[in-house]
Amino acid sequence: MHLLDVTDYKLLCWWDVICEAVPLGFRAYFLLNMLKDLACAVFGARAVHSMKSLIGFDGIKAAIDTLSLKQRELEDHCLELHALLLAEGASASGAKCMVKAARSSHDAYTLWS
Repeated sequence: MHLLDVTDYKLLCWWDVICEAVPLGFRAYFLLNMLKDLACAVFGARAVHSMKSLIGFDGIKAAIDTLSLKQRELEDHCLELHALLLAEGASASGAKCMVKAARSSHDAYTLWS
């Protein structure tokens, strides 16, 4: 059985069975917690499934991946700049300030260009 095969009706039936077992002396509270986790997983899987059916989802995912890559590249450049400044004799705090200024000017440049 897959997550998308679990219906609301099945979840409610399982909930009722567990709730009826508790007053009879069964220690099934952990099952209620597991069922809550299962319900969250089911609704999450449904949300992902419905998002994939939207037009343009692949384009949005590609844009997110591209932005993530660019962000990692920028962070790598900042680390390289920091190391270069330290190698040139800048203090740690001075290098940190210069990297922050470079990052801010890059952000401003990309914002206005």
